[in-house]
Amino acid sequence: MYEGFTIWSFLLGMPLGLAIAGIIWYINWKVGKKQRRFDERYKNIHRQARSYSWVATTIAILIGWMAVMLMEGPGIAFFIFTAIWVIHMTSYIVGATIANNQH
Repeated sequence: MYEGFTIWSFLLGMPLGLAIAGIIWYINWKVGKKQRRFDERYKNIHRQARSYSWVATTIAILIGWMAVMLMEGPGIAFFIFTAIWVIHMTSYIVGATIANNQH
């Protein structure tokens, strides 16, 4: 299953990839700030997109959870999906609480 995979290439490549992505993100952010790309309209669009994405993720987790229960029963996959569901809903509660306290 892990033929040809070396942990050393992963351990060297992962930080390098993260560093390159961070540099690209920083340059994009600086250019976008100079061009005033991140205005209120931008923030509203992305807030709504995150909301749609959260609903889609909730539905996907529920479908996956049901599929695992029907195919495998309460095995390790069920408990992994349960942990993902708990983290997902806890992050929503924390986010809603923070947003409510700010307004």
